[in-house]
Amino acid sequence: MKVLIVDDEKHVRNSVRMLVDWQALNIEAVLEAGNGLEAVRLIEEERPQLVITDIMMPLKSGVELMEWLNACYPDCKKIVISGHNDFEFVRQTMKYGGTDYLLKPIVQKQLQDAIKKAIDSWTEADQNRMHVQSQTMEFNQLKTIYRDKLISNSIIEPVGYSSELALLIKEFPGLQQVKSCRVALLRFEYMERSLREKFVSDRGLLVFSLINICNEIVQAADCGIAFRNLNSKYEIGLLLWDRLEEAEAMMAEINRGIEAALKARFDIGIGIEMPFPHSLKEAYKQAQKALRQRNLLDRVNRIQVYRPVSSMIIGTLRFSEFEQHVSLAMISGRIGQIEAALQEWFNLLDRMETITTDQLDLWLDEFTVLQARWIEEIKEHVHEPGAGMELSSAHTRFVIPVDDEGHFSLSLFRQKLTHHLNELMRVLVSQRVQYSHSMNEIAKYIQLNYAENITLGHISDKFHLNREYISRKFKQELHENVIDFLNRVRIEKSKVLLLNPQMRISEVASKVGNQDEKYFSRVFKKLEGRSPKDYRVLRNEPG
Repeated sequence: MKVLIVDDEKHVRNSVRMLVDWQALNIEAVLEAGNGLEAVRLIEEERPQLVITDIMMPLKSGVELMEWLNACYPDCKKIVISGHNDFEFVRQTMKYGGTDYLLKPIVQKQLQDAIKKAIDSWTEADQNRMHVQSQTMEFNQLKTIYRDKLISNSIIEPVGYSSELALLIKEFPGLQQVKSCRVALLRFEYMERSLREKFVSDRGLLVFSLINICNEIVQAADCGIAFRNLNSKYEIGLLLWDRLEEAEAMMAEINRGIEAALKARFDIGIGIEMPFPHSLKEAYKQAQKALRQRNLLDRVNRIQVYRPVSSMIIGTLRFSEFEQHVSLAMISGRIGQIEAALQEWFNLLDRMETITTDQLDLWLDEFTVLQARWIEEIKEHVHEPGAGMELSSAHTRFVIPVDDEGHFSLSLFRQKLTHHLNELMRVLVSQRVQYSHSMNEIAKYIQLNYAENITLGHISDKFHLNREYISRKFKQELHENVIDFLNRVRIEKSKVLLLNPQMRISEVASKVGNQDEKYFSRVFKKLEGRSPKDYRVLRNEPG
């Protein structure tokens, strides 16, 4: 459920957002608009179930917005929050279906109660609408979305007749006698650039067009139905129950129809003939697997029939075999080393005749694991919660490149992967340099703040680095333990103070950060070979 807050004052929108426990009310999204016109645009895009609006706003007032909502989206609930205690505004709010009129400043409980009442009202009305719809809907006038829901649910239900399948059979009575079926899937995740740009703002129109083309062919032959698979974002399914031996030819005809209408073709996977309805789910999975088995290097054949895995030739080339070369290139920090390290692997890829989605996913999984190792080498040293998140998200995400015709491209793959790794290397190297410089910064910090109560935990919090990492790296780079370095700095400073015979030993110890005189004297003697007192006597002797 979505809620839209409309007010030209940002602080009011923030107050409404913060005063309400949206999660408790099962609100999945809270949207904001600064004026009535912006609200109209958001409402048309997001279709919120509840609008909370101010009355006096620029461009389009709250009353005008409610009037528009009443005409275009009458089911949407409305709450007014206003600074004007005006009866006419209250009357207009009631006229256009507002459920509450609240005065500013906002009272949290009143707002919470008003929103809950509006949500309850919408839920009750929605349940009534669904009840009336279920009673009056004739299956011969079944809407496309409802039909798609029936089939989509049927292909993921356990074996046997689900309630959705029973309704589907009522829609298509001929299914009662069907003993076997095949499922085909058309994927539109990757498409030609021209088509992608044409439907960039209306993907639903593309889906509608594709389903119509598919149904013109399969329904004309009275052998199946095309549907939008609601379980997958980029799939159009075809449930075939007759003329199953002609399925491949029918899919080729569909692609020709799509090419004639949209100047494009798509990948289609087809499962083999399976018992209906008990193996409908398996038939669907076969169509999915068929798409994953398709040779991505084949730019001609877009139809793939499912083959059992045992009959597939699985590639043996692994990205992990080149892990050491790539890792060394990453460590080098030199542009050009990455391309050289990848050259042998890409040479082998160039000789391959078949690359499937399964094979590509395997390489990317190996690549992702390798990236994770590099990143963990950096992140394990970061002490601050949440640090390194930018590195793990913005710099490690790799998307499979396709060309303008919607095909997987090895040359683009080489180019994008090389660029991706060079960018990742740049970030990792900068992180390493930062950590390396941190040790010198820690040493400088100790030299300037030796009189403070400095501990390893204090340094860890100050520099956002792991304590164990500081201990190991400081010793490695400066050839001395952190505490030994701190003690040496303090003793050097104390030697100057000891030249003043008026200062007690305890004062000197305190001035350099040691509150315990005995501990100070013990450390001093360890480093200088004599006690502070003896050192003072020796340095103050004439001569």
